Amino acid sequence: MRKLATIQTVKAIETIDNADQIETAHVLGWKVVVRKNTFRPGMKAVYFETDTLLPETNPHFESFQTHKQKSVVVNGTTVKGHVLRTRKLRGVVSQGLLMSLEELGLDASLPVGTDVTDMVGVYKWEEQLPQNGNIIGRFDTKWAPKTDAIRVQTLSEYWDLIKEMKWVPTVKVDGSSQTLLNDGENIRIFSRNWETSKDVAGFQVAEQFGLVDAIKQYPGMAVQFELAGPKFNGNRLKLEHLRPFVFAIWENSVKVPHADWDDVFNKFSVPVLGDEWAPTGDLDEMIEKVSTLRGQITNGLLDEGIVFHLVDDSTATLPEWLDVNRNFKIINNKYLLKHGL
Repeated sequence: MRKLATIQTVKAIETIDNADQIETAHVLGWKVVVRKNTFRPGMKAVYFETDTLLPETNPHFESFQTHKQKSVVVNGTTVKGHVLRTRKLRGVVSQGLLMSLEELGLDASLPVGTDVTDMVGVYKWEEQLPQNGNIIGRFDTKWAPKTDAIRVQTLSEYWDLIKEMKWVPTVKVDGSSQTLLNDGENIRIFSRNWETSKDVAGFQVAEQFGLVDAIKQYPGMAVQFELAGPKFNGNRLKLEHLRPFVFAIWENSVKVPHADWDDVFNKFSVPVLGDEWAPTGDLDEMIEKVSTLRGQITNGLLDEGIVFHLVDDSTATLPEWLDVNRNFKIINNKYLLKHGL
């Protein structure tokens, strides 16, 4: 599960040109605009990632509620609050929120890296996508992990190691994550968090494009794809029709290398980028490079970013810092700013 709020160390403080009241704090690989003289290098603080919803009922986050609110459903209850997004202040990109342990009432002895998401009572916000069928159960992780990728800024201390490993860079498609499964007896369909009945758009599109027939040949296979097009995420890629973009395949919970995919899955694969997009140079330079990515899905339009998938032979043992999905992502900051994400 994604750690929305963690205790981290402020690595550096950077001034902002022509700004008397604010400055930039560096945490992990993130840059966060903060009030001047609030934090100092070496200080512990709580870092909240983007997509975190700060509930309106929590007095610690009262000052944020003047901004536009959104909502999530938690255990059947709707929770409203402010969602942290990528912003640009005085020409500086700011991602996330930094608060002191003291103002949140947390024990100062808590070690760096501690996940305090539940302690401070925040939630992950996701767009509510249309469901044409009923939820019939939770995501079944026996066959494949939930679809997600760690943002590279969270892995900044491992950047030099990342550059030494082999990756397949693929375009991140702005859609709704789906998992199509052949469990040996039935063909099933899942959203990011739930199993749904087969009258949802994800299953209908998978059937239309031949993915359902193809997976019938492979008991134990899970095919994960982004469903993109009209009515999904505002169709920010301006696609004319709904279609699948396959980004991962699993067989009995083992990830299948992209080079070993069958033709039918390759036909609807997310675009695979060349070696020129391999992780290289300084991390900030790589993030800036990804902000130039455009036209891979729709001519002339910015792309959402890149997901890097680990090549099996690049490491004998999966590093403990790498998620079970065996990937990480770099999101296009220009895309985030353009669409208010």
